[in-house]
Amino acid sequence: MATKATKPAKAKKKRAPLRRANNWKSEIPGIAGKLLLITVAVIVLGLMFSALQMVKNALLRDGLSLLIVSGMAMLFYSEGLNKGARDASESRQLAKLEKSGIAIEAREDAACYHPLKALCGCAAVFILPLLCAVFLALTAEEYTYSLQDLPTWLTNSYGSRQDVMAPLSAYMQSAGTSIVDWVRVFVRLFVLLFVNLFEDPQRMSAAIDRIAPLCMLLYPAAYMIGYLRGPAANDKMETQKRKAKKVAVRKQKKSSLAAELVGDANAPHYGHQRESDKPKKKELI
Repeated sequence: MATKATKPAKAKKKRAPLRRANNWKSEIPGIAGKLLLITVAVIVLGLMFSALQMVKNALLRDGLSLLIVSGMAMLFYSEGLNKGARDASESRQLAKLEKSGIAIEAREDAACYHPLKALCGCAAVFILPLLCAVFLALTAEEYTYSLQDLPTWLTNSYGSRQDVMAPLSAYMQSAGTSIVDWVRVFVRLFVLLFVNLFEDPQRMSAAIDRIAPLCMLLYPAAYMIGYLRGPAANDKMETQKRKAKKVAVRKQKKSSLAAELVGDANAPHYGHQRESDKPKKKELI
């Protein structure tokens, strides 16, 4: 039996590598500024949703916390994806101009795609909090409770009696605030959304301090993944535009062909003549 010959699969066109920016340092402040705004939003949301600690249902509390954290990570990813797609588009446009012999300005070159540009922008915002988080993780200690306040019934009743209060004076000495405490406060601002995942943040303080660097890395990592996915997103957008353009051209051709076939209602069809073009019979006088 004769078999049908299969058509060879069309080889996909390999796109030329993206043109990389040469002088991209001027783009770092803009990237860092946008990341800083999103980070401030993360801190504000962390302060707002710290009330989730009052939720007794652990499943509900953890679910809401993970939902908020995922939303913030997606926000960083989306920002990186949009930036990467814009830079990739700029790189392709400038590559065409260079082939045409047109000179490229420094500002246009800086807008081209380069992963180091995004990495330095993330480092400008997160390097200091990340170093503080690493320091806190290395110096983390288990929580120990020390009584620092006497009950009011004792101080109100026996506050004036030295024989009672003198032996208890050690309990009234408040512990000073150390540098580690200030570093912990600074780091906690960035990871407040993760603190709600712990049932007792005070007792589990050491565990929070140890995972703080990983929590801190989530946001810049999401931005970098989005930026690296930018060229692929730009390719997809360009493909969709080309398909939409082809569909529009095809529709235009079909409408033009239909207009030619239908034409004017008074136009002659298939050899017929208009009534006005037929010779008029001469009337006999």
